[in-house]
Amino acid sequence: MKRTRVLIPILLVSLLLSAGAGVRSQTRVYPDKIRDYKVERTVVEVKRPAGNSANNNGKDPQTAGDDATVDQLISFGRPTLARVTPLGITFEVPMVVAPVKQSGKVDFLVFEDIEINGRSVNIADYEHSFSLPNSKPLTLNEPLRIHIYLPSALLAAIGEWTDSQDTWPVTGRVYVFGKFKKSIFSFKRCVPVELDLTMRNPLKEK
Repeated sequence: MKRTRVLIPILLVSLLLSAGAGVRSQTRVYPDKIRDYKVERTVVEVKRPAGNSANNNGKDPQTAGDDATVDQLISFGRPTLARVTPLGITFEVPMVVAPVKQSGKVDFLVFEDIEINGRSVNIADYEHSFSLPNSKPLTLNEPLRIHIYLPSALLAAIGEWTDSQDTWPVTGRVYVFGKFKKSIFSFKRCVPVELDLTMRNPLKEK
C-alpha cells in the first residue's frame, strides 16, 4: 500500500512535467528586433482559399488555427535535382508565397534551423525583393538553391534517400523582412514563419 501511495505522486509529477514540456515546445519566444527590424508575427494575415483545397505543401490550410495563419505564408514547390558530387547533392526549390490581406514589399528572407528529411541544411539569405500577392499565390522568380552535405558513403546515402518516401519533411523557420502597410501607414517589420511542411523527393524522379 505504501508503494502505491509513493507511485501516484511520481506519476502525477511526470504527467505535469510532460504537459509543460509540450506547452513550451509550442511557444517560441522571438527577439524584439532582428537586423534593426521589429519582430511581429501578426503584421500579415494570409487569405484563406475558398473550398477545401490543399496548398502547395500538401496540407489543408482550412485545418490550421487562426494563430497559425502566418505559418502558411511560405511553402515550397516541386524541387529539381541540380547537381550530384562526392560532397553531396544540390537541388533547386521554388518558393510559393500565399496571398495576404495586407500590402507590402519583402526586402529579403533569412532561414534558420532548417532540416530536410532529418538532415540539417544551411540556406543562404534570399536577397531578392518582391511584393506580397493579394489575389493568388506567387511563385518567386529565383528558386532556393539547397545543398545537402553527405560526408561519406555517398552511393549508399543517395540510394537510401532515393528508395525512401515520396516526400521529405521540412522544418525550421523563415524570417520575412520587409515593409508592410496598415491603413495609410507603412511599418518596417520582420515576420517569423515556422515551417512544418513537406516537399517532393527530387531523387525519386531520377
